[in-house]
Amino acid sequence: MPYQHTLTDATGGFTLTGIPDGTYSLAAVKDGYLLSDAVGITLTNGVTSEVNLICTADATLSLGAIAGVLTVANPLGAPTPLAGAKITLQAADSTTAAVTYTAADGEFAFYDLADGAYTLISSAEGYLATSSMNAVITGGSIANVSMAMMVDSRTYNGTVSGIIRDTAGQAVAGCFVGLYQVTTVGDVTQEHLIAVTKTNTMGKYLFGGVTGGEYLVKAKLEQ
Repeated sequence: MPYQHTLTDATGGFTLTGIPDGTYSLAAVKDGYLLSDAVGITLTNGVTSEVNLICTADATLSLGAIAGVLTVANPLGAPTPLAGAKITLQAADSTTAAVTYTAADGEFAFYDLADGAYTLISSAEGYLATSSMNAVITGGSIANVSMAMMVDSRTYNGTVSGIIRDTAGQAVAGCFVGLYQVTTVGDVTQEHLIAVTKTNTMGKYLFGGVTGGEYLVKAKLEQ
């Protein structure tokens, strides 16, 4: 942590006063310049010392940046950070300017951005983006954004499938098949019909988009 600091004048000169005897290091920094190399100095008996510092200009430091956090929307509580998601940065002409991935706390950043309008798009397996995000960099500005995704429930849905056969082991076509969800509350177990279909010519059936849980499949050839 700096013990003392000051600003240079028009000629680059500076003065620090009232410093107790001891050993110190000095460095200088300015927007658009790299931090100078530190110079060590030891002060004793109130002697005045002269130290020269050199700052080097870096053109990339005058460019802009976009920083943000990606979270998962939670309708029942506060949003949570999403790690490992892909963030694509698109320029105004829809070309990809850069790609990065979110950290464990959901944070991401793009540096060295020229002035212009940008669009940020998030993608992650098992999640859907709620919307894209726009940001504008002007005069090397820094834009802070917040992005959100939601769980894609379709990703975690399964299928229930099989073949209906008669007592002779032959596939039954056109057979009514019902998918029942089984729920148990206390000692009471109930079955609720949630989907119906019919077997194809090969006796096969399939229910898609089935969420986690316990199910029964029942078949009936005639009404």
